[in-house]
Amino acid sequence: MKRLLRLTGGCLALAALWTSAPAAAADAFAQRFALELEDGAAFYSVTLSASVYEASRRSDLGDLRVFNGAGEAVPYSLDAPREPARTPPVLRQVRWFPLPPAAANGNGPPPGVAISTDGSLRATSAPPPRAQHDVDLIDAGRAAQAGRVGALVVHLRDDNYQGRVRVEASDDLHHWRPAGDAQLLKVNYNGSTLSQNRIELDAVHVRYLRLHWLDGAPYVDSIDAEVLAAGVDAARRADTQREWRKGLVAQASVKPGEYFFSTGRPYPVDRLVIGLPQPNTVTQAVVYSRAGLNAPWREVAHATLFRLHNGDVEQSNAALELKPDTDRQWRIVVDTRNGGVGVGALTVAAGWHPATLTFAAQGSAPFTLAVGSATTTSAAVSRDALLKDASSVAATARLGDALHAAQQAGATPVAGDPAVSRRYLLWAALALAVGSLGVFAWWRARVLQTRPGEVAGGVPGGAGTVGTTADNAGTAGADADGPSEKGPRDEKG
Repeated sequence: MKRLLRLTGGCLALAALWTSAPAAAADAFAQRFALELEDGAAFYSVTLSASVYEASRRSDLGDLRVFNGAGEAVPYSLDAPREPARTPPVLRQVRWFPLPPAAANGNGPPPGVAISTDGSLRATSAPPPRAQHDVDLIDAGRAAQAGRVGALVVHLRDDNYQGRVRVEASDDLHHWRPAGDAQLLKVNYNGSTLSQNRIELDAVHVRYLRLHWLDGAPYVDSIDAEVLAAGVDAARRADTQREWRKGLVAQASVKPGEYFFSTGRPYPVDRLVIGLPQPNTVTQAVVYSRAGLNAPWREVAHATLFRLHNGDVEQSNAALELKPDTDRQWRIVVDTRNGGVGVGALTVAAGWHPATLTFAAQGSAPFTLAVGSATTTSAAVSRDALLKDASSVAATARLGDALHAAQQAGATPVAGDPAVSRRYLLWAALALAVGSLGVFAWWRARVLQTRPGEVAGGVPGGAGTVGTTADNAGTAGADADGPSEKGPRDEKG
């Protein structure tokens, strides 16, 4: 009987231990998303949204699974996007011709410029005075013949200039179309020069370009055209596909010039845009990151931060380029020798390229993506192993909305999932404990029923209460120490 009691206690202790585990153990995944597919494909690929990263508990998305309609896990691969190779652009110097404002509204070669039979331009008069100059006409020439022009680099002679420029493109000097716009900057600050001299274009393949200076024309030393190199288009597409988390605020610490912020989730951040609180501020900054509160800080970037205001024109530093970094804790240290950033908090936007999930459409729909488990580890395979051969092509799937709690509760249990095994073992332990308690109750009732017949010579009549107590005591002694002769000797005495 002692063994039975020990077994019952052990089962109850095991059940109590498991029932005290977090709710996530019963349902291993914190969030599930619907996967919307087109029928017929064997494999599908989907780009993971920010919501998936927000639900994940692992920096490598190892707590991610894909399930079919029967609750079975299906094979999948998880691929982080590769940064496209960026070949340095080829710079070709171009010729430009300052024009008066009236020349920008006409068709054909403007006054003071003639066109040759090969399409090249040449000046026929002196350029207008600067006060009357707000348009430059560019002959791309050989640069246009070499390929598409992706940008213009304007080398300014002015030590201090800040202004807007609008670009138009034409093949015949008669028909013009928008090709881009930018804000140019050149400022000397504490012995260093802040410069933004690049005008991004819409990858035009044209002969002529026209610059409209909206805030006054600068003195220009030279202009180069960037001819697009291999891989530039892929890099541009990758930049447009980047996800952003905006509105992060870096709080100042008690130490001057030190600011902290957290991304909150394991985003693979490769771009940071840091905004200064006050205009007309320039400062040097160093950016650090770390995985957790107890991890050491790592230096990840060093940059000049600025925010300059000139009339209607305001310019800020470009985004910092980083290697993909999944750290959640970030620290910015700015140089306070020239006043730091002034009053206010730094604002931060974090950008990253989302990973691509590819999975096999095994079993029946609907398919769901589950993420956010404290115990699940990665089960991803390589994309090559998943697709098996080069002829396999993955169709595009769409990541739907997050499923509500009621929808997740009605999901089919997952075969082979650790949470399901845990539930089965828990019920078995509870059943064994209840059965043990039942056997113990049956045995106790039987003992109580047979015990009155074991008493030798009951005490009749009016000694009922006292006699019963004595009988129980005698029986207990017999149970504990075997047959006793003490009772009969006491009666004779």
